[in-house]
Amino acid sequence: MQFNLFSTDKLSFEAPDPIALIESYCIQSDFYTNFDLIPIEKRQPEHANKIGARIKKEIFSSDEFKKIMKEMENLKILKPDSELDKFLNLDEKERSSCIRDLNEKIIKKLLNVDGIGLSKATKILHALRPRIVPMIDNQLQDEYRRTIKEQWQEVDPQIFIDYYNNLKERANWENLNEIFRQVSERGFSLSKIRIFDIVWWSYLRARRLENVRLSSIKW
Repeated sequence: MQFNLFSTDKLSFEAPDPIALIESYCIQSDFYTNFDLIPIEKRQPEHANKIGARIKKEIFSSDEFKKIMKEMENLKILKPDSELDKFLNLDEKERSSCIRDLNEKIIKKLLNVDGIGLSKATKILHALRPRIVPMIDNQLQDEYRRTIKEQWQEVDPQIFIDYYNNLKERANWENLNEIFRQVSERGFSLSKIRIFDIVWWSYLRARRLENVRLSSIKW
């Protein structure tokens, strides 16, 4: 299956057997057993540390952090019943408006908390809303600067806008839906966002290996 990152051929890759790739990740990764299997209704911000956020415990208990978490309840994109399919079906203008609203009212405030950068902020939000919020970790940020926008900064919501526009592309979306169907049939508890996260993360990690031929990832 062919995928693009940020809708560019410069970050185009193929996952010949994405199901095996995901199964291997889930079997070998403690993230799956310690995080993905936690029912969504029982998720807490602290669960972000189970996917490598490494946030100090005192941050979660601070009044500043609790206030930000309270404010997220008012955002359309972060409603408990938010679904990726419905969000992508919004017209681009409305979708971008929701993303900018999220950036101004939640993400920028999280970035002002000492010890939280964009990677950690998105892991917190993904922990609570895994069906709709992607993890924008440091690897993905570096690729965005290198390939799309060299001067991009963490406070700029464009990386989210481009991320969702990329998912909406027909080939990416059809492939992701097919992987989701097959993974779900096998009993794995993964959202579409999480599946795509595993696929692109595997690609970026594999690309670092020189003079190694991989059957699971090609570029």
